[in-house]
Amino acid sequence: MNHFTFSLAIWALVAVPTADAIVGTWRGTSVCTAVRPACHDEIAVDHIARSTKPDTVLMTMNKVVDGKEVEMGGTVEFHVDYASRTLTWEMAARDGTRGEVRLTWSGNKMTGTMIQLPGREVVRNITLEKQ
Repeated sequence: MNHFTFSLAIWALVAVPTADAIVGTWRGTSVCTAVRPACHDEIAVDHIARSTKPDTVLMTMNKVVDGKEVEMGGTVEFHVDYASRTLTWEMAARDGTRGEVRLTWSGNKMTGTMIQLPGREVVRNITLEKQ
């Protein structure tokens, strides 16, 4: 292996992150748009853990109420695309609507949206930082 090939091999390993890049606690804001008037802005605290399934992580999405962390519905499985640094989860809301949460991370910052399906209207804008 020459120096150039070795450098490309090292770059390939560095370029695509692993679960280590996202496992941990992420805290920030989940801000509503006008799409769903009953929506409330929240301080979000998301806990990401490894999954036994490939290309997935487990996320417990909490909010802060009166200074205390409150669980909002258990732990869900997000699909991870490590090459694009994107997490996605399709969900069914209590009122029967469907939605998708899509988050993209870079370093210790994560941003994304919750959209309403099938129309793809943005319901929430999410900004998180790894703690």
